[in-house]
Amino acid sequence: MKKASQTPVNGDGSVRRRRGFTPVLITAVVVIGVVIPASSRCEPPSKDRVPYLIKRLKDKHWFVRKWAAYALGEIGDKRAVEPLIKTLKDEDKHVREAAALALGEIKDRRAVEPLIKALKDEYVRRPAAYALGAVGDRRAVEPLIKALKDEDPNVRWHVAEALCKIGDKRAVEPLIKALKDEDRHVRKWAAYALGEIRDKRAVEPLIEALKDEDENVRGKAVEALGKIGKPAVEPLIEALKDEDENVREGAAEVLGEIGDKRAVEPLIEALKDKDENVRGAAAEALGGIGDKRAVEPLMKALKDGDSRVQRRVAEALGKIGGPAVEPLIEALKDENWHVRMDAAAALGGTGDERAVEPLIEALKKEEYEAVCKAAADALKKITGQDFGRDHEKWSKWRRSQRKK
Repeated sequence: MKKASQTPVNGDGSVRRRRGFTPVLITAVVVIGVVIPASSRCEPPSKDRVPYLIKRLKDKHWFVRKWAAYALGEIGDKRAVEPLIKTLKDEDKHVREAAALALGEIKDRRAVEPLIKALKDEYVRRPAAYALGAVGDRRAVEPLIKALKDEDPNVRWHVAEALCKIGDKRAVEPLIKALKDEDRHVRKWAAYALGEIRDKRAVEPLIEALKDEDENVRGKAVEALGKIGKPAVEPLIEALKDEDENVREGAAEVLGEIGDKRAVEPLIEALKDKDENVRGAAAEALGGIGDKRAVEPLMKALKDGDSRVQRRVAEALGKIGGPAVEPLIEALKDENWHVRMDAAAALGGTGDERAVEPLIEALKKEEYEAVCKAAADALKKITGQDFGRDHEKWSKWRRSQRKK
């Protein structure tokens, strides 16, 4: 039988079972005595744990030093900063990594220069990048920009994340280059970071990123362009004509988020796009902007051959509200039952009282169950009453309202 002091450990620092218990007990003392709040152990809160843990940073067992560092990070006491900075030079890579992460949790600026040096540590540069982002000190910007060229993609995307948190404009051009990184996580974080920094230099590259093969990258590019806002409007309008449908769809989506009325006519034109996702995004964007110029084109789009587009068109008309009510009431008589159903749903979205009697009439005459359900749901939204699909009860209620 092996002695406890010779107990082997796994690569993540955990102790293998049934091979000796002294190291396990030491780790348990640290975790149970420190990470679990004193209040949950029916003990008075105390900061005496901090000196004890600082001593454990010099323990002969590397995994005890590691857990002590993690625990100090969780506690967040600034007395641990200097000892943790020293621990960045520990002989064991796991301990150095834990110290870097702990310094990121404490967020003390004294750690900035040591963490910058740790960016050159083969094993610690990823957590060091994370920690520098958490601290948020601008001294880290240039070293992080250099680290964007690291050979390890995991390091590069943590660097992009750190630059995002710091938000310094010096990072704009390097992050634009990172939009073409071979790793999708790096591209995603680069797009997200550019959105947080909100520099107009990023507009065209982000529009180009709407062509990215990864949907998460495209999504972050859309979000970023929306955050940049009005400086992106004209390039996005131009992007509605791009040959790539993902670009056109993303452009329409962002224009709706920005809400600039310059986009209304181009978005109306996009309702005729050959791609159904672009048409749907254009309809949704027009609903978000809420300009009455979109009512007539959207009414025509209610007859789109794609049911998903029709649904988004109906929702858009519902958002526009007042100017759309009369045309939607007229659409309740359309020969296509899909159009009638979507018109009823849209009227519910307007919340306009003018729609009540036409919707009751639709319940009386309609032969399609789906249209009746849409009309009943719309009446419930507008009136706050619920008589289901019983047009007689709805008619009786409406007459009683007139007498009041």
